[in-house]
Amino acid sequence: MNVDAELAGYAEVRGMYQVGVEGTPWTLIEKVRPTFEINAAPRVRAFVAVDGMLVEGRDTSDELRIFLESTQIGPTLEEYCTPVETYHFEDVRDYLTVERLYVDFTGKKADFRLGRQPVNWGSALVFHPTDLYNEVVASEPWRERKGVNALRAKIAPVPAADIFAMVAMDDDLSAFEKTEGDELPEFEDLPFSGAMKLTLRKFETDWSAVGLYRADGRWFAGGDLRGTLGVGWWVEGGWHGDAREVDPEGAEVVVGVDYSLPILDRFYLAAEYRYDGTGEEDPEDYDYSLRSAGAVDVPYSCPFATAGVNVDPDEVQPTARTTLGQHYVDATVNVMFLDDWTVGGVAIVNVQDGTGLVVPDVAVTLGERVALHVGAQIPVGEEGEFVPPDETFDVSAGNKSANLAGFVPVATLNAWARYSF
Repeated sequence: MNVDAELAGYAEVRGMYQVGVEGTPWTLIEKVRPTFEINAAPRVRAFVAVDGMLVEGRDTSDELRIFLESTQIGPTLEEYCTPVETYHFEDVRDYLTVERLYVDFTGKKADFRLGRQPVNWGSALVFHPTDLYNEVVASEPWRERKGVNALRAKIAPVPAADIFAMVAMDDDLSAFEKTEGDELPEFEDLPFSGAMKLTLRKFETDWSAVGLYRADGRWFAGGDLRGTLGVGWWVEGGWHGDAREVDPEGAEVVVGVDYSLPILDRFYLAAEYRYDGTGEEDPEDYDYSLRSAGAVDVPYSCPFATAGVNVDPDEVQPTARTTLGQHYVDATVNVMFLDDWTVGGVAIVNVQDGTGLVVPDVAVTLGERVALHVGAQIPVGEEGEFVPPDETFDVSAGNKSANLAGFVPVATLNAWARYSF
C-alpha cells in the first residue's frame, strides 16, 4: 500500500496596538501552522494542522491586577478575595495546539469525516443564523475558524441533493470532571449536540433546511436560500429555542445581496440586514456582561456579592452573545487592482443605537508565498453596543468601586505578514 503525504502551511507575525488602554498597549504574536495531508488508501485521507504560537507584550489579566491593586477596592480584594491564577505557560497547550485532526472516508453515495474539523454552514457574510457552531470572523480577517470535534456524514441521494448529519462534542469536558467514580453526568450536562442540513439545488437556487439540538436543551430550526437574480441574494434564518428557559428564544433572519463590477481587477459590493429577535428591543436594556467580545473579566473570586467581579460557577449562565440588539446592517467592499493589491473592509451598524464597527483592510501579495496586511477595528458612534458607556465597566467589592473603561481600546490597529510554504 502506497502512502502519500503532503506538507503545507504558513508562518506569520502579527502585531496589534490597542489605542487608549491602560498599561502595555502592544501585542506581538508569532505563529507557525504546518498542515499535513496523508492519503493512506484510495478512499481514506487524513488531515492534521498544528498551531505553534508565542504571544509577547500585553497581558490583560496582569494589567488588571496591577491596576486594581492601586484603586480603592485593592485592599478589599487583597483581604477577602482569591486571585484567579493565570499562567502564561502552564503546559504545552498554551503554545502548541492541534486545530485540525480528522480522517475522511469517501464512498460512492456517502462521505464520512471523523475528528476535529472546520464546520461552516450558511450563506451570509457576517452573521450566520444557520452556522450552528457559529463564529463571527469578519472583524478578525486573519483568523481561521475553530475546529469542531465531530463525526459528520454527507449523503448524496440524488445529484441535486445533499444531506449532512453530524454529532459533535464541545471542547469543555468539565461535566465529566464533576462526577464521581463511574457515575455519568446527567444527559442535560453532556457536552454533545446533533445537527442536520438538507440541501436541494433547483431553479438556480440552493434550498436548505437546517436543525440543531444540544443535550442541554438549546435548539435551532431554520433554513437557508441562496440564488442569483441579476445580483447574488440570500435569505438565512430560523428560530432559537431553549428548553432550559435560560437563553432568550426568538427568530433570527439575515437578508443579503452582492454584486461584482468590472472595475479595475474586481469591485465587490455586498449588503445585509439582520433581525435578531433574541436581542433587546431597547438599548437601555442591554446586558453588556453577556458580550462574547469586549468584556473585561476581573481576575478575582470573592465570597460576597460583587458587581463585575465573579459569578457563581455552579449556576447556569446565559450563553455569551455576539451582539445585544435586534436590528443590524452591514456592508462589505473589496477592490482588487494591479493583480496583487486588495483594499476593502466591513462595516457593521446597530440600527437601534447608531453605533458600529468598521474593519478596514489593505492587503498585498508579493509573489506566490508572501502576503502583507494592514488593518484596524474601529468602534464608531456616540454611546451604545459598540461604544459602551463608561459605567458599564464599573466593578465593586463590598462598598468600594472602580472603573475599568481604560481597558477597552478606542481602536485596535493590526499589521501582519504571512509566508506560505
